[in-house]
Amino acid sequence: MEALTGRLSTRFLIVTVVPNILLVGYVGFLIAAGAPARSPSPTRALAVLDKLTAVQVIALLVGLLILSVATYPLQTPLIQLIEGYWQALPFGSAIADRCTDRFRLELRWVNQELEREGSEDEWDWAARQAYAHAVYRENWLPALEEDLLPTTLGNTLATGEIRACRRYKLETDVTLPRLAPLLSPASLAELRERRNQLDAVVRLCVVSGLATAISLGLLLRFGPWLFLTLATYVLCWACYRAAIAAARGFCIHLAAAVDLHHLQLYDALHLERPADMAAELKRNVILTDLFRGEVLDKDQLTELRYLPPQ
Repeated sequence: MEALTGRLSTRFLIVTVVPNILLVGYVGFLIAAGAPARSPSPTRALAVLDKLTAVQVIALLVGLLILSVATYPLQTPLIQLIEGYWQALPFGSAIADRCTDRFRLELRWVNQELEREGSEDEWDWAARQAYAHAVYRENWLPALEEDLLPTTLGNTLATGEIRACRRYKLETDVTLPRLAPLLSPASLAELRERRNQLDAVVRLCVVSGLATAISLGLLLRFGPWLFLTLATYVLCWACYRAAIAAARGFCIHLAAAVDLHHLQLYDALHLERPADMAAELKRNVILTDLFRGEVLDKDQLTELRYLPPQ
């Protein structure tokens, strides 16, 4: 019972239950309206709804709850799918490589524009606009071509998450699990809110994409009704753009949390804090090696000094 109650959180409702209700309700309405056997009729759909008994409504709600609980763990794989981690899919690597080509071209253009800084006439408005756009895109593209992903969302999240810690010579994948318990309640609450926003719009993007594909199959024979398919497609596109904006907000607040709390790693490990930034960057490289389970040499070990017992 406690496990089930834990599932019934605000995040669970917004990220999983509501999108599932929208998808099932939309497809159910089309089928109740007569699709795909005949032209849909709202009157026919309302008549079917009127005939539903209380037992059937309760059974439907319980089924949706079970479906939501079962699909809740799929949130991370769904985000990874939208990000562009397709290697496990059939022909996924080839498709990902082809889709990444446009970002390779964009990264090369960004680097070329940044190298031209100061070489253009200061009154050349087009050049100044191009340079400003290149600076903006540089902030949300990985620095190396081999780190590029095939989607804008993937590149945005990868860049933001990596840079949040790499500025301090830390690696995000091994640092965040150790830093997260040290965050202040305010920082943690803000990050959770931002992550919930990201997960919610990603789930809505997936749901509206499924609704588009399903309604296309159900309504293909009934031309005027295809406007519903167009509407769900536009919703899918809008949710994807919203997901990119949410990802940027999450990454900005993640970087702020690392800025405010990164030195608490030393306190939690009972290690002496570095005296300045240069010393910290040097020690953080050693800490990263330690977190990854690598064997440290004698010089590295002497850099990490425990605080005297209090």
